[in-house]
Amino acid sequence: MPKKSRKASATAKPGKQQDVSTYRVLAKQALSLEVGDGRVESFSIQGMECRIAVKPSNDDPAKQREFGGSTIAVEFKATTTDDLFLAGRAGMELIEDFLSAITVVSNTTFGPCELVQVARLDAGRRHNCEFMQMLPLPLNHWHERIAGAKLRSARNLLAHWDGMEGGKRLRRAARNYRSAAGVADDVTAFQEAYVGLEVMEKPLAANAGFAKHGTEQVKGSCEKCGHEYVRNRTTLVGVRAFVAGDVDLDKADEGRVADWKLINKLRNDLMHGLVDDDDLGDRPLRALLASMHYLHHAICTCSHASDLASQQYKLARGGAQFVMLGKYSARTWPPLTDWRQIVETKSPMFEWVPHENYGLVPELSFRNDGVKDLRVGVGRLNQPLSTATMTDIGRVQTERDF
Repeated sequence: MPKKSRKASATAKPGKQQDVSTYRVLAKQALSLEVGDGRVESFSIQGMECRIAVKPSNDDPAKQREFGGSTIAVEFKATTTDDLFLAGRAGMELIEDFLSAITVVSNTTFGPCELVQVARLDAGRRHNCEFMQMLPLPLNHWHERIAGAKLRSARNLLAHWDGMEGGKRLRRAARNYRSAAGVADDVTAFQEAYVGLEVMEKPLAANAGFAKHGTEQVKGSCEKCGHEYVRNRTTLVGVRAFVAGDVDLDKADEGRVADWKLINKLRNDLMHGLVDDDDLGDRPLRALLASMHYLHHAICTCSHASDLASQQYKLARGGAQFVMLGKYSARTWPPLTDWRQIVETKSPMFEWVPHENYGLVPELSFRNDGVKDLRVGVGRLNQPLSTATMTDIGRVQTERDF
């Protein structure tokens, strides 16, 4: 597979025979689902022959409705790659296409899928099965108490939103900012933040001196008769001037102009379907950081709270993502309908326990349920899952209780 592709195949180099491996990807889906008679179903997706098995997390019909949940396993063959992230994204893409087709034919209400495990099986090796399990760290408590100056600032913001003529617009933009901050997916979060910037167009246009928000006059001439005319073009003139720092882009700071072009082009590409997901790369994350920074700055400035804005901006993106890498020896895999986590972990996966030197630390408990010749290690993912490769796994400081 190409290094930066999420596809499940690759173009072979002329004259070079490429090895093919069998891959399995396991995902979790929040909705409980039954497909067919519970056996493995075969599909052709993106030109790839694959097998898919769906299993509800609970057998009891009452619990299926109360707790939901399904596991979805896909098996496919592809050109061998040592980077399990590429194989994982390829498998997840097959699963997403499968669920999307199900939604079209049945109007099913699926939520986002979560990658659980990816594995590769090769012949002729001692440790012929390599796998990677995702170990997302739950972080559902904010690290600081909101008190003192921050609580006073929150009161002042709310008072301004109630008292200012454009307070309702500021309140809407702040809700977009809050929603974007709480969404894990970078593309979805960026789109939410961009909507917040659109909400701020009217006050930002007024601050920049535009007589009318949301439009600009563009001069042109008829190609046939040469008659000159002026037309109104829809564009965020206020947001553009605010991000660039100047009404005239030719006089604005190059870095800020680059930020505007980044977020504006990505918005158009996403809104009009001009680019495939495979080609997005890290643009959504970079655009998210830029749009959130400018949205935060705009809300603070228009709320008469410029002291809350800053040149440096940091965005919290949830808990750390840990991964377990492992190898073991096996002639075959279990049936796809019975395939599960190779190394079983407790639920919840992590527990926060006190440590004599480091305060509260995450503790992971797992067991080997009969897998022979097993070797495992835990690392921390230093890049978003959407763009990560095996080189982005860093070392972590660990202590064993056994």
